[in-house]
Amino acid sequence: MDLKAQHRQLIRWSIQEIRRIATRLARTRIEPSYIIAWSVWRRAHQAIARQAHLKSKPQL
Repeated sequence: MDLKAQHRQLIRWSIQEIRRIATRLARTRIEPSYIIAWSVWRRAHQAIARQAHLKSKPQL
């Protein structure tokens, strides 16, 4: 799966994710583009992990 395909499959925004981003954006030392890129990467990684987890479960 290429990088673009991974970014298309993101988990939904959670309240905790929004809080995490807001907290990090409030810090002036961290670049906003870095925070957003990290969040996209994290949500894509979680979507892949969720998909793998569901795939490993036996289907009834």
